[in-house]
Amino acid sequence: MKTEIITAAAIQYFPLAQLYVSDLNPRQDADPEGIDLLADSLAMIGLIQNLSGTVDADGRVGIVAGGRRLRAIARAVERDPTVTKRHPELASVPVRIAPNEATARAWASAENAAREDLAPADEIRAYGRMKDAGADVSTIARSFGKTEAHVYRRLALAALPAPVLDALKAGQISLGMAKAFTVSQDEALTLQVLAEVMGRDVSEYRIKQALQPEAISGTDRRALFVGLDAYTAAGGRMNRDLFSDTTALHDGDLLARLFTEKMDEAAAKIGDGRVSRLEVIEGPSGRRRRTKAERARVAAESLVPGASVTDVARQHGTTRWQVYDWRKKLRTGQLVVPESVAALPMFAELVVEGPAAAMPAETEVATGVEIVVGDVVIRVGADADEILLTRSIRAARTATS
Repeated sequence: MKTEIITAAAIQYFPLAQLYVSDLNPRQDADPEGIDLLADSLAMIGLIQNLSGTVDADGRVGIVAGGRRLRAIARAVERDPTVTKRHPELASVPVRIAPNEATARAWASAENAAREDLAPADEIRAYGRMKDAGADVSTIARSFGKTEAHVYRRLALAALPAPVLDALKAGQISLGMAKAFTVSQDEALTLQVLAEVMGRDVSEYRIKQALQPEAISGTDRRALFVGLDAYTAAGGRMNRDLFSDTTALHDGDLLARLFTEKMDEAAAKIGDGRVSRLEVIEGPSGRRRRTKAERARVAAESLVPGASVTDVARQHGTTRWQVYDWRKKLRTGQLVVPESVAALPMFAELVVEGPAAAMPAETEVATGVEIVVGDVVIRVGADADEILLTRSIRAARTATS
C-alpha cells in the first residue's frame, strides 16, 4: 500500500504543557549547556522558527522536529515565568502539525539530515535583537554556534537602516551588496543609493564608491607617510570595513595639511645643502582630485534644466554617484561656486582648420654637462657616457659628505 505524504500543513498553537519530544524525533539526547544557551537566546529574542509535530491519541503533541527548541523553551520558562509576557509564543507555541505518521517521519528525517540555517536577514536581525537585549558578542556566538568574528560582522549589518535589510530579505539585493552599505555614514545617501541598485547586479566596489565618493584609502601614500594614529590624533575621521579589511579616511584637507607638515619636517632635518629641490606628487596615480570650486561647477551644470547627470558625469570624467553627492553639497551650502569663475565656460569650442606649418626649430648644441652637488661643481664634456657621469656624481657626493 502506498502512503501519500502531504507536506502542506497549517501552523497551530498549543500550550507548552501539552508538548513533548516524540519518539520519532532522532535527537533524543541534548547537551545541557547548549540548551541553556538556547534558552538565553529565546528569553532575549523569542522563538523565530516554529516546531513540527503530530497529535497523539490523547490529544497531546509529540514534537518530531524542534526537540532542542522545545527543551530550551521549557528551560527559559522554568527560569523566569514572566518571559511568556514578553514572548507569548513561548506559552502558546506554534507547531506545524503533520497530517499522518509518514509525513511526521519525513519531517523528522529531513530536519536531522539537513538542518537549514536562518536566512541572512533573519539571522542579522536576531543578532541585533539579542544585542539590544543586553547580550554580549560571546553570548550571541555561543547561542548560535558561530564564531565571534562572524557575530561582529552580522552586528555591523544589523546597524543598517531597516529598508536595506528589507531589500536583502526580499532578494532585491545580495548579501555582498548589503555588506557594502556598512561603510556609509549618511542614512539619506544610503537610501538614495539603495533605490538605485535594488534589483540590479551592481558590484560592491561601485556601491562603496557611491556611498563615500571622496574617501581616501588607508593605503594612500600620504596616509601611509603621515600614519593613521597621527591622523586620528589630529581629529581625522575614518572607518574600517569589517568585510574587506580596508580603511577609508574622510578628512582630505586635514590629511593634506599633515602630509605637508611632515614633509617640511623631513626636509628640515636634511639641512646640509645637498637637497636644492624637492618635488611632491600628491594623490593616487591615475586619479584626478578636483577642487571644491570645480566640484561645485560640475554640480551646478548638472542642475541646469534639461541636463543629464549621466552625460555631465561622462563629460567631466567622473561618476554620476559623485555628481549626485556634489549636488547635495551644493544645495546644503557645503560647496559654493566662486563668483570669479561662475561666468567662465567649463568647456571652450575647439576648431581645427588643418595642420599648421612646421616652425623651424633652433637647436642649441650642448657643449658640456655641469654637475652641482653642494659647493662642488664638476664639468664634463658633452660626449661623456653614462659610466663617466655616474662616477662624477659619486665623486661629488663623496666630496661633500
